[in-house]
Amino acid sequence: MMFATTGGNVSGQQIRRDDQMLYLMIKPDPEAAAAMDGLRHQYDLARKYALERFHFTLVPFGDIRLLSPENLELIRRAAASLQTEPFEVTLNRIRGNGLVGSRMLALRDFQRALVARLDAFGVDRPDYAFNPHVSLTYEEWQQRNIPVSPISWRVRQLLLINSVHGKGHELLGSWTLAPRQGSLF
Repeated sequence: MMFATTGGNVSGQQIRRDDQMLYLMIKPDPEAAAAMDGLRHQYDLARKYALERFHFTLVPFGDIRLLSPENLELIRRAAASLQTEPFEVTLNRIRGNGLVGSRMLALRDFQRALVARLDAFGVDRPDYAFNPHVSLTYEEWQQRNIPVSPISWRVRQLLLINSVHGKGHELLGSWTLAPRQGSLF
């Protein structure tokens, strides 16, 4: 799926072959990623995109080389200050080239809380219309609306990633989501 702020243009920046785009994101656990890859195989979707790169983009920041060191530090401090518990994500439909879920309230709440922390720290960030999905392929967009068996995992970590075009994801920071109450089991 392509959206105005994550496709060919992020905050006025044109995508280039050497781009290094900075994102706050969450990724599925290995079992969920393998299940997503299985869907690509089952529905004959291109599999050039490594399953280790499956993710939800929470906030894009644009080309990391254009960010000031001060803004990068503010992003890290804001992410570290987020106090959120782990939560469940369930995806159950292929829509276009992405995998989506029907009930994404916990994820939307998490993203809003993250944006609020970034704003509280004065982080410069582009406008971004959050539309939760995990892209299964970046090939030409196809009209699809296919219900699939649910794929679920518990989100336990927030990631700061430098996505280097053609090379992959470079981890720049991670923050564990910590339960605030003890287990009842």
